[in-house]
Amino acid sequence: MNIRAMILVLLVVVFAVAMGAINFASLGSVDLEKAQSQGTAWVIQNTAAGTVPHTVTITNNGTQAVRVNQGQLLESPDSQDLVVAENMTISPGSNGTVQAYCTEPAQKATPGSSLKANQAANPMVLFIIQSSTPTDAASARQAQLKIWSLKTGGEVDPYTGEAAAMVKTSKSSYYQLRQDLSTAREDLSSQFKLSNESLPSLADQRDGLTRWLEGLGNWFKEFLGT
Repeated sequence: MNIRAMILVLLVVVFAVAMGAINFASLGSVDLEKAQSQGTAWVIQNTAAGTVPHTVTITNNGTQAVRVNQGQLLESPDSQDLVVAENMTISPGSNGTVQAYCTEPAQKATPGSSLKANQAANPMVLFIIQSSTPTDAASARQAQLKIWSLKTGGEVDPYTGEAAAMVKTSKSSYYQLRQDLSTAREDLSSQFKLSNESLPSLADQRDGLTRWLEGLGNWFKEFLGT
């Protein structure tokens, strides 16, 4: 078995185990997307642009517990789109604070904005999140830069949006950010056995089940070299 096939099998196993754990924990509860569609849950952006990871407050006014899963996408027309970085169950009539990475480096987060749950991130983003430690600044920063690189096909503009805000918040430099972005691209290429030419093709892996499946199929073809 070649190295690409071995890594592919590992990713599939990790994804299946994660989904199985989520399904096991789902008894007597409802996922965030459904809770929002029922009008019993609200998600509010807490942190300002440049924060890594961001945090959101989820309010559950329903009669069932609300499941919040790693990889859950949170979207807003007025703020930064996010992807949840941890699993949490929020009891009826309570609030929970959840960590999340942002997905659009050219946009900025706006505290107080509402977000809406929408499907789940693609497996590569989920794998990056599961491999990170959001409470560790260095690990969280590395994961954030990898997610940005996947989202943009490796073309992150360090002078706009969340990327520029990160420099200001961390009291770093644009030079350091460019260096870290370059390292993130190299790590992605090594971790997923991708060439520099294949990274841009990942930029169109958008949200939604149909587009997620399409992106996953294209990635499998690239991964296996077919």
